Amino acid sequence: MPAKNGVDGTLYSYPNNPRAQLIQICAQYGGSDVKLAADFQFGVTDKTPEFTAKFPFGQVPAFESSAGCLNDTMAIASFVGGSDLRGADEFTRATITQNMNMAETQLFPAACQVLYPCWGLMPNNKNVVSKGHANIASFMTALNQHLLDRTYLVGESVTLADLTLAVYMRDLYAMMFDEAKRNEYVNVTRWFTTIMNQDEVLRILGPLNLCVKPAQFDAKLFQQNNPKPQKNAPKKDQSPKKAAPQPKKEEAKPAAEAAPKKERKAPFSDLPKPKLSMDDFKRHYWNSETPDIMKYFDENFVDGEWSVWKVEYKYQNELKRTTTTNNLVKGMYQRLESMKKYAFGLMYVFGDAGDQRLAGIWLGRGGKNFFYEDDNWTIDIENYNCTKLDMNKPDEKGLWTKFIAGEIDDWEGKQFEKDHIF
Repeated sequence: MPAKNGVDGTLYSYPNNPRAQLIQICAQYGGSDVKLAADFQFGVTDKTPEFTAKFPFGQVPAFESSAGCLNDTMAIASFVGGSDLRGADEFTRATITQNMNMAETQLFPAACQVLYPCWGLMPNNKNVVSKGHANIASFMTALNQHLLDRTYLVGESVTLADLTLAVYMRDLYAMMFDEAKRNEYVNVTRWFTTIMNQDEVLRILGPLNLCVKPAQFDAKLFQQNNPKPQKNAPKKDQSPKKAAPQPKKEEAKPAAEAAPKKERKAPFSDLPKPKLSMDDFKRHYWNSETPDIMKYFDENFVDGEWSVWKVEYKYQNELKRTTTTNNLVKGMYQRLESMKKYAFGLMYVFGDAGDQRLAGIWLGRGGKNFFYEDDNWTIDIENYNCTKLDMNKPDEKGLWTKFIAGEIDDWEGKQFEKDHIF
């Protein structure tokens, strides 16, 4: 192990955080004494005034040393790793930083899109997972070419670039990259194996068991991690209390008789019970593959009991910022909360900021535009062009099927960016 370079400090993080593991590995290379805070509780300790006084952004990993406090993974890794990992000259350091940024902004988010559903941390949104796989494939192909005649990413020794990429790639090799996939990226696999077998890496992570069969979405684990709130909470005793006798008051003159209140009918109460159950359909969507979802739909959909609609935002030229576009959908969903048992919807954002499209597809109760069943549901839909789709026409049924399968990659030439599920 390298000689101690004088960097001592405490690292705050939750267990098995890959970012914290990267910092610990770099500390091994730099000979730094980095201790994990034993009493740290994620979501508790990081919310305390004492913690936020040191780390105003309240995020982890966070590092405290005699030199001061740091709250960024790459900054901490660079600080505790020492000069050898950072590079000997300005261009080398810039190249290392470039690779670290690509690991953080390109590889890590794509890996999360693929892995989180397998850990039960995210629903099995097929479009998101497919996009994650595509981004990983693109990244790995470029990296495989780069490593064709190189042992390390930058220069002739291990740097922060190698450690960052390898740590962020580790779960992919453990859970997704089976032998066939590893052979597809043979240069990356050679490099990855080299980094994972470094003594400094093994001390923190231990040996790695490579993937035999790619992991799949675990519906039971997702339900366990995201339990539905109980609808019927125990009611308090609401038996009327005996009122104390009141003295008689002088009878008031009878007021004019108030007009009887008009009872509000339940949405779609005039329709017969449908063959297709919305709860069952949504259960299939979250837990089944596309053929099983469509099998249930085809066997139970009756035109008039339900209908399928394509919606497109009328004012596409006003969609300038991704945050604003996403908030349009989120706000709409909040206002449609009471419609959930009568409808299912997929709204997609396409394109980059400044040139975006917002479109989606909906399955709802009845044969007419179901948004107009309740006045509270019409607030947002007035801003959309709604087109009823005929499930007997192959092209219109095909559009519905592609949305369900997560295969809508673009709209009017704009690439898929974000989905919202109702």
